[in-house]
Amino acid sequence: MAISPIASATTTAANPATTSTIPKSDIDKNTFLKLFTTQLRFQDPLNPMDASSFTTQLAQFSSLEQLYNVNDNLSSMVNAQKSLLTSMSANLIGKQVTMKDGSSGKVTGVSFDGTNTNIMLDSKKSVLFTDIKQISA
Repeated sequence: MAISPIASATTTAANPATTSTIPKSDIDKNTFLKLFTTQLRFQDPLNPMDASSFTTQLAQFSSLEQLYNVNDNLSSMVNAQKSLLTSMSANLIGKQVTMKDGSSGKVTGVSFDGTNTNIMLDSKKSVLFTDIKQISA
């Protein structure tokens, strides 16, 4: 069963029959569960949903929940890796580094802009931590 985007309807005072829809592309697990339970609540008791359709929707909900859990775990891992990278780069202060492009310099500082860890060299050049090829004492 395909899930179509949710749309909210609004009416205007001049023409109450006119509606405009604003598609919502993101659906979270709570919204999915509300839709699913509402569908069950309002189904025709004389013609209930067939078992395969019900099972398919339960599997979709389970998959959606697992994807959210995987996403949360990956976000935690990325944050831990960024923290570790920043800590590791602080240990480079005072050391000589050679970059992938062949340039070199002594590390004088470290900065983190929220996405990248940057190494400040004595030549006032800022380079990415990941561009370091070699570290010397």
